[in-house]
Amino acid sequence: MALIPVYMPKFGMTMTEGLIVEWHRQEGDLVAAGEPLFSVETEKASSDVEAPASGTLAEISVGAGSEAPVGAVVAYIETEA
Repeated sequence: MALIPVYMPKFGMTMTEGLIVEWHRQEGDLVAAGEPLFSVETEKASSDVEAPASGTLAEISVGAGSEAPVGAVVAYIETEA
């Protein structure tokens, strides 16, 4: 089994951090690569972030209502590989 980190993406040139508004899945839920995993709000827009891999959402490191810098690990997905 492998743990795949989920990072806070950078949506714009000036973005330095994002606010996680909502998680669409909870720890222990199965996720599929490409499905919306959480919503991020920035100074300019709101966007959904897709799961980078299929597996189980093993850990949420940054909860809803919290900000994270671009590139920070916000969760881990456990895969079978």
